[in-house]
Amino acid sequence: MSFRFVGLAALMASVAFSSNAFAADLGGDCCADLEERVAELEATTARKGNRKVSLKIYGQVNTGVMFWDNGQESNTYVVDNDISSTRFGFKGKAKITSEWSAGFKIEIEAQSAASNEVDEDTDDSSAINLRKAEWYLKSKRLGQVSVGQGSFSNDGTATVDLSGTNVIAQFDDLKFGEKIDPRKPGSGGRGDYDDYTRGGSFEFNRGNRVRYDSPTFAGFKASAAWGEDDAWDIALRYAGEFGDVRLAGAVGYGVSTDASSLSNDNSCAAPGRGGVCDENQVVTGSVSMIHAPTGLFVTAAGAWREFDNIEALGEYDEENTYWAVRAGISKKFYALGKTAFYGEYQRTENDNFRGTLGLDSEVDIYGAGVVQKIDAAAMELYLGYRHVEVDDNDPANDFNDLDVVMSGARIKF
Repeated sequence: MSFRFVGLAALMASVAFSSNAFAADLGGDCCADLEERVAELEATTARKGNRKVSLKIYGQVNTGVMFWDNGQESNTYVVDNDISSTRFGFKGKAKITSEWSAGFKIEIEAQSAASNEVDEDTDDSSAINLRKAEWYLKSKRLGQVSVGQGSFSNDGTATVDLSGTNVIAQFDDLKFGEKIDPRKPGSGGRGDYDDYTRGGSFEFNRGNRVRYDSPTFAGFKASAAWGEDDAWDIALRYAGEFGDVRLAGAVGYGVSTDASSLSNDNSCAAPGRGGVCDENQVVTGSVSMIHAPTGLFVTAAGAWREFDNIEALGEYDEENTYWAVRAGISKKFYALGKTAFYGEYQRTENDNFRGTLGLDSEVDIYGAGVVQKIDAAAMELYLGYRHVEVDDNDPANDFNDLDVVMSGARIKF
């Protein structure tokens, strides 16, 4: 018994000594010190939101290889696909009551060689842009109000798509190769293909605004926005099913006197216009249908824009019209994910183009491609081709056709 007692006493003494030494190393009160250190780590470490507002990091990388040939020169670049650019963001939300919630979104675009900015002389075009920085307040019955940098109501109204091909075939300008010069040596006219496509679908896209979105009623959702200096727009969207057919569409109308930031085009800021337009009106719309059993789809879009320019500056009104159609099949042929094959046609017509010269112009774009989804990796592989023809109805000008091939991938996180 005496040996057992001595052994037990020695063990208890050892534990007590160790505990005192550990407490001494921490400066006395071990628990208080640990709580202090935990609080310090919490204050200096990124966390998933706080106890009230969640935080989610999201984004995508979309890069590829672009080959182009304008009849005089050809080249191949590694580029960022500007149809759906590389970006990352932060978003979060908080529940206020069973009826009300609030949230935010911050989204940043990061590109090193934008496909719509590279040209014959430049294979790089680095930019970091703020796409979104907004907060919102939402009611289940009354809808949502958003304030800050974000999409105007008509953003996306001309690019509705159910086929999954928007990653390479979106109806919004040429988007890859548009800064390449179409002119033959000695020809006049404008400097690149973008001068003739004139901003494609004419949507206002993003800006500093206040926006309201209604709840969805019978598949319909309305929205309105106001902001910048000055612009306002309204839009109506729809999504529904009729038997085996899925249908989605949108239409928008907007008015802007902002010099250039909303118009997808620098017409008001061009030399001689003083950075001013009396009024820039736009009508945009699109519809997409897909037959679920077969995967056959068709998507169509149209847009109209009118610049009421300042005649005192020697400029006259300009009218732009745009329409496009895309059709094909989108079906899960393989376990990897859906495969979509498509063909497309786009046309832009510019009346009284460069008003002081009284010129008109037309641009025709023909295209085809394929998109392969890889569901397990949230990834899309794509290959797209576009052929561009320009005519400004001036016999003195002569233009080359443009051929562009883009192959790459988008992966989301």
